[in-house]
Amino acid sequence: MKNQFTLFDFRLLPALLLCTWALTASGQQVVNGSFESLTALPTTTGQWNLVPGWLGTGSSENTPDAFHIQGTGGGDLPETPVAMVSPDQGMAIAGFMATGAEGTNRREYITGTFAQPLEPGAAYRFTFRMTNGERTTFSQAGLGVSKLGMHFSMGPLQQMGAAPLNETPQFELTPVFYSREWETISFTFVAQSAWTCFTWGAFGSDANRTITISEGESPTMAYCFVDAFEIALDEEGIAVDEEEVKGPSSKPTTVNLEEDPSWFVPNAFTPNNDGENDVFVPVWNNVELKRFEVFSRWGEKVYALTSNTADGWDGTTSNGKDAEPGTYVWQVDLIDEDGKTISKSGAITLIR
Repeated sequence: MKNQFTLFDFRLLPALLLCTWALTASGQQVVNGSFESLTALPTTTGQWNLVPGWLGTGSSENTPDAFHIQGTGGGDLPETPVAMVSPDQGMAIAGFMATGAEGTNRREYITGTFAQPLEPGAAYRFTFRMTNGERTTFSQAGLGVSKLGMHFSMGPLQQMGAAPLNETPQFELTPVFYSREWETISFTFVAQSAWTCFTWGAFGSDANRTITISEGESPTMAYCFVDAFEIALDEEGIAVDEEEVKGPSSKPTTVNLEEDPSWFVPNAFTPNNDGENDVFVPVWNNVELKRFEVFSRWGEKVYALTSNTADGWDGTTSNGKDAEPGTYVWQVDLIDEDGKTISKSGAITLIR
């Protein structure tokens, strides 16, 4: 049975939310998302140039690795130099060193491409699979790492040697990740530009994350395998033109984003002091609010709610001025009855 990794912190900068993937008629897709197309079978690690559609970050010191069931040497499966692992699907996967030992600030990143540029303002569902595999006896891997992130861009990022990239990811997986099984990483986001590339890895320095020894006595790296990258339009979350939702006939609706009876949020509100839909606030049952924040599409925090009894966002900024109409991004952390943290995010339209 495939596992679903559900503890997410969806870091905002524009966009958002949790989901699964389905190919749509849009034709949008990740190029060679399952690494099945190779120009040759890998014979050792570091042969990232064999994988069409996937790019480097300009570093010659550290490059991701391609693995194939019919590969040889360090490029074969299921026994790789760091772990035993079989493809989640097909015959090939990729792997990369997410971090070196704590304090070394060593990184590798996975950079993929889209078949066509994303449409600004449209919401997309993005999903892929990740595992650390079954660590072998003499492997240098075994570290778990927090705050792996996804950064979308209009071209590949440029890395200096093995140093961390300091870009701010639009999506961030906050908990420490370490799993012997394939886990699903899945989220929804709103494209803010005609992005053509995505980069997955640990952005920023070691000081800003948790690196733990998950297996072994003295592992020196967190190594992750990835597979099955997929993207599609999120038809339920397509951004709506502001002119289309203005006017007296436009009534904001309340939606249950994951068909979860414990919480839901509105997708629009009208802070015009008419006594109806003037405040934006999530509604929850049988869960405890830990954090609720709202950001502009440029990443500026405009509201933070930290109490179960707070009134919610009234559509003003931190300096008390009316926020501009448009789309904003929210993030919420909830604690369920079992003590587990549920982190989600989404978009809200402010209508005046």
